[in-house]
Amino acid sequence: MKFKDLKYQRPDFDKMVAEISSLLDRLEGANTKEEFFDTHKNIEEKFAEYDELSTIASIRNTINTKDEFYDTEMNAFYDNGPRFDELNHRLMGIRLESHFRKDFEEKYGKTITMRDELQKDIFSPEIMEDKVVESKLVNEYNKLTGGAEIEFRGEIKNISGLVAITQDKDRATRKEAFEALNGWFAENLSELDRIYDELVKVRTKIANKLGFDTFTEVAYKRMGRLDWTKEDAKKYRDQIVKDLVPLSLEIYAEQAKRIGIEDMKYYDLPLAFLSGNPKPIGDEDILVAAAKKMYSELSPETDEFFTAMVEKEMMDLTTKDGKAPGGYMTSLALTKMPFIFSNFNGTSGDVDVLTHEAGHAFQGYITRDMYPSENNDLTMEIAETHSMSMEFFTHPWMENFFGKDTEKYYYNHVIDALKFIPYGASIDEFQEFVYENPNISPEERRRKYREIEEKYLPHLDYDGNDYLENGGRWQRQLHVYNYPFYYIDYTIAQVNAFQYFIKDMENHEKAWESYLKLCKLSAKLPTKETLKEVGLESPFEEGTIAKITPQLRKYLESLDMEKIK
Repeated sequence: MKFKDLKYQRPDFDKMVAEISSLLDRLEGANTKEEFFDTHKNIEEKFAEYDELSTIASIRNTINTKDEFYDTEMNAFYDNGPRFDELNHRLMGIRLESHFRKDFEEKYGKTITMRDELQKDIFSPEIMEDKVVESKLVNEYNKLTGGAEIEFRGEIKNISGLVAITQDKDRATRKEAFEALNGWFAENLSELDRIYDELVKVRTKIANKLGFDTFTEVAYKRMGRLDWTKEDAKKYRDQIVKDLVPLSLEIYAEQAKRIGIEDMKYYDLPLAFLSGNPKPIGDEDILVAAAKKMYSELSPETDEFFTAMVEKEMMDLTTKDGKAPGGYMTSLALTKMPFIFSNFNGTSGDVDVLTHEAGHAFQGYITRDMYPSENNDLTMEIAETHSMSMEFFTHPWMENFFGKDTEKYYYNHVIDALKFIPYGASIDEFQEFVYENPNISPEERRRKYREIEEKYLPHLDYDGNDYLENGGRWQRQLHVYNYPFYYIDYTIAQVNAFQYFIKDMENHEKAWESYLKLCKLSAKLPTKETLKEVGLESPFEEGTIAKITPQLRKYLESLDMEKIK
């Protein structure tokens, strides 16, 4: 069945809650391990019904944020979601206390109950109303940014459409596009500040009710981080400052020389080449056809996966009016298919979606029948390793997407990834500061971000733009609002993906075998154990980044610089 044909009807929340509650009673009172396992499976099936309908509504809501029907439906899920969180919390508690816990762990591994232990500290009926408030504030941010209508040279653009123009070869056009974009954020500054201020306060309130000093501790548990802490994160960020920031400054200096601009401003940074950034050779239909060919040749597994994605129309790719910004992959629990959402805008980012989000979707597809589904509850740093690594495994096919711009794409892909890591670290350090100081003013928050930004991104020259000079850049980062502390995960995954890139150039068969193993392992092991199992070095270990950078520099120097102008 195609996505557009999937039927949606608001679930009878009361009936679902009653049915799952009854099954939980039976699970708690199970007399044999067979009864325990059978009842556990029935509970999972009931949760899958709820998840399927919630996901359909969410996808359709992001495809058109102006659709009042699905906006109303999402509010219904926000209102009722905490009731299902409470049921899930009860399930975790029963698993932990059951006489059959050892049997469960022998059959399905210990990671599920390890996560149960982690999650039991961050749920209480006292926080249910606060979680509803949190969800609705997140939706406010999404609606505000998704509904942005920004005038540019007589035309109305959304955020994604305007971002494409910021890569224009003409400096005045780039500057004008950025000023329009930043102008919209500046005009909405008070609302953006209000939403975030309320989010910080309600999240801190949740943490305090649960007995924690700061929300940071709650966030780490929410993210399922079993074997790394904020101390690990700090050591990792320190590596970035020491080993990557100097390299990024060299790259920016090379860029300035290449495009002939000595006084590089923030609006010059998106232009990597005087001849223009690499652009894909066609629109959505052409790119999807090229991706289909690519995945048919990469492996039998990727061929089956992408054929199913196309035939079942499990993608909505091109930007349009009212569409939420950004991109994501999600999974339909009953349909057992992933779905890819993005905003194609004619830039190289369109191809990145067909490799990055498809990396997520591929892993979801090959583990779609995994049971219990909790063994597929990935931590984000592992999930993003799947996607970012796929970007590099597909390098050999990039000529089909970029033609004469292929060499430029190779160069840009690697340097963009290198330049991204310090930015990602700045967002993580900023969030730590915010939740350790929840009562400071929005102005103080923005001032602190500018200070952190200068540490990780010392090359930035905002050319006197008040909004950016006063630390407003982070407000464009939806993760800060929607998914607190989910951003450093991208940078950790990027380090892992660089390792796969190097391994792939050395021995493709062994690298792909390791990657498939990583995908199939899913969430069966904690992060550090998972990386060790597939032969990757932990980014948290001192020296890991320092080992990677010389090999990446060597790769960049191997490219034909005559084609990179």
